Amino acid sequence: MIKTFTFILCLLGSVSTAAEHSWVVSAQGMKVWFQSFQSNEAKAKTRGVLVLVPGYNGLGQEMLDARWKTFAEKNQLVLLAPTFQAEGNENNQGKGYYYPEQGSGEVMEKALRELKRLTGANTDKVLFFGFSAGAHFSHRFALWKPQRVKAFVAYSAAWWSEPTEVVRNVPALIMCGEADDRYAATYEFFRKGHKLGCPWLWRSYDDTEHVLTPTVRAMAESFLTHYMHSSNVKPELPSYGDIQTLLTQKKPENRLLRICASISLVLKSREFGENRRSNHESGNAD
Repeated sequence: MIKTFTFILCLLGSVSTAAEHSWVVSAQGMKVWFQSFQSNEAKAKTRGVLVLVPGYNGLGQEMLDARWKTFAEKNQLVLLAPTFQAEGNENNQGKGYYYPEQGSGEVMEKALRELKRLTGANTDKVLFFGFSAGAHFSHRFALWKPQRVKAFVAYSAAWWSEPTEVVRNVPALIMCGEADDRYAATYEFFRKGHKLGCPWLWRSYDDTEHVLTPTVRAMAESFLTHYMHSSNVKPELPSYGDIQTLLTQKKPENRLLRICASISLVLKSREFGENRRSNHESGNAD
């Protein structure tokens, strides 16, 4: 069952308008609120859909902040954000919304169909960004329905499902703060995926705990922008490796690296020079 409520936001003193929609989706005993944002620019020409999944039991509407809306306006994206709610510690028991097969995946599929009806956006393959619990859902949705994911960013989850061959053609940016106790598990997930030949990038941050910083968001925006504009159904290369050293098993994709390297907050030239000389065989951070 889907209920839709539409709000038109009119900005005083401006000719541009944006449409925001809210609705409820139910499946397998799970009821989830969704919020979407579509700028006036995206109405004229939509380049894609970005799903923003908040932290544990977080509100989707809080993900639709001014920075993400500005990013969406600039890149003509439609934003979609769920408000998942877990009961007790069910997520720690292999149940709940962390696991798409438990109902959250069907809920997301229904929400994407409704988003297409409301906005006209192509929802066949979408982008995902998830922090903490959002990283739990985003990477598992990619494992569950890889054909629906254009690329995903997963930042700092406490535990991860095993990467398999099904995501070998799904680009991802995996990140974690180096002062976050989720670092080891997050890095191990990346390492296993990279060993499989998945087109994944790794990025970690000094003295950063379990917090979503502006620097992390800048890196995510750069990565998502690249894949928003990419028309390749299949990545050209089987692996990217560690964005901090730019050392990989294969030659990195030049365009992506130029985009990422252009953000001074993300890649400092001194760090790049020092790490490149270290000549890690596997291209990993440590």
